[in-house]
Amino acid sequence: MKSNNQIDIQEYIELHKRLNDSYYQNSLEYNNKLELVQSTKAWKLMCLVRRINEQFLKGSSLDKKQFLKWMKLKISKQAIPKNLELAQFSPIKSQHIEQYRIPNYKITNCLENEIGEIASSELFVDYPKKIDLFRFPVIEWDFRWQRPQQISVQFEKHGHRVFYFSIETFGLQKANISIEEVKKSTIIKELQPNIYWVKLCSIDNLNAYRDTINQENLQIINHSLEYLKEKFNIGSTYSILDLPFWSTVALNLDNNLVIYDCMDDHEGFSTNSVEMLLNEEKLIHSADIVLASSQRLYEKIIEKNSNTLLIRNAGEYNHFAFPPTDYAKEIKNLKGPIIGYYGAISEWFDIKLIEKLARQNPSWTFVLVGNTFGCDVSNVEKMSNIILTGEVSYKDLPSYLYKFDVCLIPFLINNLTLATNPVKVYEYLAAGKPVVSTKLPELEYMKDFVYLADTVEDFEKCIVKSLNEIDNKLIEGRKQYAIDNTWESRYFELAQHLTNDIPKVSIVIVTYNNWTYTKQCLESLIRNNEYPNVEIIIIDNASTDETKVQLARINNPNIKVMFSPINLGFAGGNKAGCNLATGEYIILLNNDTIVTSKWIEKLIKPLKENKHIGMAGPVSNSVGNDQMLDFCIGDPLFGPSELWLKDFNQFNKGKFRETDLLGFYCVAIKREAYEKAGDLDTNYGIGMFEDDDYCEAIRNLGYKLVIVEDVFIYHHGSVSFKKLQSEQYRKVWERNKHYFEQKWKKSWEMPKPPNSLFLNLTDSTSIANKIVELKINPIVIVGEWVSENVEFKQFVENSMNENQLVIVVTAFYNDEVYHGLRKVTDNLYITSTIELISKIMFKEKIVFNNFVDIEKLQAEVSTMQYIEKVEKES
Repeated sequence: MKSNNQIDIQEYIELHKRLNDSYYQNSLEYNNKLELVQSTKAWKLMCLVRRINEQFLKGSSLDKKQFLKWMKLKISKQAIPKNLELAQFSPIKSQHIEQYRIPNYKITNCLENEIGEIASSELFVDYPKKIDLFRFPVIEWDFRWQRPQQISVQFEKHGHRVFYFSIETFGLQKANISIEEVKKSTIIKELQPNIYWVKLCSIDNLNAYRDTINQENLQIINHSLEYLKEKFNIGSTYSILDLPFWSTVALNLDNNLVIYDCMDDHEGFSTNSVEMLLNEEKLIHSADIVLASSQRLYEKIIEKNSNTLLIRNAGEYNHFAFPPTDYAKEIKNLKGPIIGYYGAISEWFDIKLIEKLARQNPSWTFVLVGNTFGCDVSNVEKMSNIILTGEVSYKDLPSYLYKFDVCLIPFLINNLTLATNPVKVYEYLAAGKPVVSTKLPELEYMKDFVYLADTVEDFEKCIVKSLNEIDNKLIEGRKQYAIDNTWESRYFELAQHLTNDIPKVSIVIVTYNNWTYTKQCLESLIRNNEYPNVEIIIIDNASTDETKVQLARINNPNIKVMFSPINLGFAGGNKAGCNLATGEYIILLNNDTIVTSKWIEKLIKPLKENKHIGMAGPVSNSVGNDQMLDFCIGDPLFGPSELWLKDFNQFNKGKFRETDLLGFYCVAIKREAYEKAGDLDTNYGIGMFEDDDYCEAIRNLGYKLVIVEDVFIYHHGSVSFKKLQSEQYRKVWERNKHYFEQKWKKSWEMPKPPNSLFLNLTDSTSIANKIVELKINPIVIVGEWVSENVEFKQFVENSMNENQLVIVVTAFYNDEVYHGLRKVTDNLYITSTIELISKIMFKEKIVFNNFVDIEKLQAEVSTMQYIEKVEKES
């Protein structure tokens, strides 16, 4: 006989399946009826009337802009973004939670009246953060304002931080440069909110045009970039490179998408070296994405890299579309036709064409605005109807442009110009000005808005025709073309491809009461939200505390909340979440965890880079296998100590190791492996042994499991299970263990213990014997491991290598008290107890004496003498 409190697991599964089917059918019927109504013309017309009233007639200026944007997209039959859809003006809305259908798993959200009235405030609205942009440019920020700056500004406008590097590095002019020197010498200036100019450090002074980066300089540049990433808490990055000079830097970065922005045919520049062209060839093949600014470049590059996009140049419409308050003083009082040009006047500029046109048309004044380096202007500068102004700032260009009657693009035809898509043409057209240009391939696409010419006579005829224009529709057409080809539109062309190259990650969190822990977990996700392409799926297992109410307040398109009418258990809840997940990688995360910086990209990295790895898990302070750390510093309120975590990340960067079992407090699963293995087994009921079971399934498919040693997740540990009575806990444990053993026809084995050489060794003899057994010959360093003692930490790090065990004697670890002989990383241990290592035969003994405090130094020397004394006595 079973008591009232005992339910067979199969009965439990059948019971909740029947309940799910009932809820699902009711919800499905409601959804289907609602969708049928919403598909009618009458419904859509009602929504349109509501939109006109609420948004256009009564709305703010921003609402009106949104309405006009929607109208324009609708008329042009373009795709409507979700935030502009007509459905948002439906009179029937769920005020609390969105309905989600789950394929192959029938469960629905609870009814709204089960939740009650929800507070109007919203939680977690800023997740996720946009990915940061590194711009490795061809020109300085404050030089001629062109594509590199324009696209960078667009990234900032759409929520990305931008780090724009100087084309020169700061040479420290010496070897043996410390990390602290690099930090102090890296120059960072905020140009405008969220855009920073950065001058990186190197050994030599390097210039992007003339130099290459050797291994010694690369190391210092990397230190400079590491400091930048640390200072601004930078996670994943996009790196846009304008020159092959930067390729060794960008290709060396972690969690980085490399984009080569090819704006010119570099073979067309007489100054480019053969080495530079060879480096460009390598970069084209290595880049994740290549951007081509013209059709000719696109056709040339697509054969070498299939992920090549044609992203032409554009113009900043608002800067050029409106007349200035005043004209430039050099031309302010000029009379008669003014034929103008602005931009670089260099080797590709047809100066002879200008000279002939000026001689044949003395009543015309030719105004040439720009630097003349690389062009022989000795003849034209003597002519009275030609004005050379020199370089002019970007902000002042409209004051020249609006005095031009006709705008010119007089380029010679060569490899360089055949691949050129001139920025200035979009700017000329924004002002509605007639444009006469050499017949360039890229301008053939604009022949309805630009006059094209081959000879001096053709140019002359086109200029005359331009001067005699009387049709205002020509001006309107040019301006409209400029509106349609802005830098913002180019940003959107690129942006839609960028998210495709960042694999989507789905994080599944199952909750059952304990809102305080869930809130702490979600807050840590928001705080450490560097990964740009992520969704969070929260499955609530019929919580009875405030959890339902609080989860219903969440308003974020990247966070889906689903409420189960019954407790599905750990496996059932995660099964429901996985069926909702759309990511390439699925991360199951307990709600009693605190995540740390850059955890997602580091956790999925082995899965991305190795097809044989199916699952990956982090290390933690509380887990029942070899993911458990022997030593960490943290607390339940704030998670890991910042100083401890900084050292942890530095010492374990890029490390992972194979294992047989992963704890499911946090585990990343490759989509391919999940689809082969299927869902977690719900026969385990409320929990325990599901992780053992799923690891067995994944390994039987031939996949490896790895522990990612540079990802730390703080885990409170079994928060829900702690509330079970000990007898109830034991019964669940025994039942699930028996089920596991029957299913896999093997005896369950205890997981591996924490991965530490001296685990559970508490006396000097055992520790010394372990050293002898392992046949290693360690060194001991005495010093003070405190937060401000950077030199000592670097000295210790330099003393470490794969075959050398280092034991550091220090009273404190980053200002924290600790006890015993503790593992920092594989070949570095610390101790505050001299006796524990007194019987070890050390290969070398070092007292680090970079201290000003003489008393501390004497104490350290005394400590070392004590070690030697005990060694002799033993």
